[in-house]
Amino acid sequence: MIRKFLFLFIVLLFVFNKAYSEKYAGEFLNLGVGARALGMGGAFVAISDDATATYWNPAGLARVPSQELVFMHSETFGSLLNHDFIAWAIPLHNRFENSTLGLSLMRLGGGDIKVTDLPNPGQPISSTNRPYVKKEAGHADYLLTFSFAKQKNPKLSFGGNAKIIYRHIVDHSAFGMGIDLGLLYSPYEFLSLGANLKDAVSTLLAYDNGTRETISPSLRTGFSLSKGYRDFNFIFTTETELNFEGRKYAAQYWQGDISADMHYGWEVVYLKRVSARLGFDVGNFSAGGGLSFKKFAVDLAFLNHKELDNSYRVSLKVKL
Repeated sequence: MIRKFLFLFIVLLFVFNKAYSEKYAGEFLNLGVGARALGMGGAFVAISDDATATYWNPAGLARVPSQELVFMHSETFGSLLNHDFIAWAIPLHNRFENSTLGLSLMRLGGGDIKVTDLPNPGQPISSTNRPYVKKEAGHADYLLTFSFAKQKNPKLSFGGNAKIIYRHIVDHSAFGMGIDLGLLYSPYEFLSLGANLKDAVSTLLAYDNGTRETISPSLRTGFSLSKGYRDFNFIFTTETELNFEGRKYAAQYWQGDISADMHYGWEVVYLKRVSARLGFDVGNFSAGGGLSFKKFAVDLAFLNHKELDNSYRVSLKVKL
């Protein structure tokens, strides 16, 4: 069974990956969601045990025991961008037993884009024909995701996303649709393996001015190790993010058109209530913590970036 899923991942990745996909066309989708996952460096593909699995790995929805909502707000890169996310996980029963539905919405937006013009359009720039600020505008990207996950047996679960993308940039907009495929396998209680093939058949973004961009497939794979000791539980997780669009020097590692970025994370939980986290997100340090009480959990995360300003995230999880 596992071999069949791995074979499907490989076929979709190389058959549908278009040679003319634009670099970074889907970069706005890669900032991550959920303060818990982001506090661990974004290494969450092999954990994905809450409603944020709609983003990290849809197969993880099968691990959500009851209905829950997750909300996140982030001041990203020194408040340059506002990043908001909401997700709802709905376990099913009756003939759909061991299956889970998911619904999520992500928004990434900002403002203060200065749109300039010339007093005399068509004439060259000069001391008397200098550009002026015509107006200030904003931009926003939206990602609406419908997810389904199925637990095949106690060790194996799989899932998928159908997603709708909408972009609004100043006076133009774009629309696109895509799918993701996820897999989780836990051969032992302490070990979990995960994979998420994003934009499995490539995702086309069509702009209202006739421009088209293609988001090429990317593959995230990783594993997590967990160990309980007295009142503590420890988790170490790592993840490799593979892209196939020739990023080269923009990635940590590359060979030809294949590039790889690494994510690492650690978490320690005391009495299932108080959490502390550390991580490295593509070489950038991250940290966070959380507090759980009855049906509620609040998580905070911090990300240091070498070139851009720091980011802060806060999440709230509610079990229904």
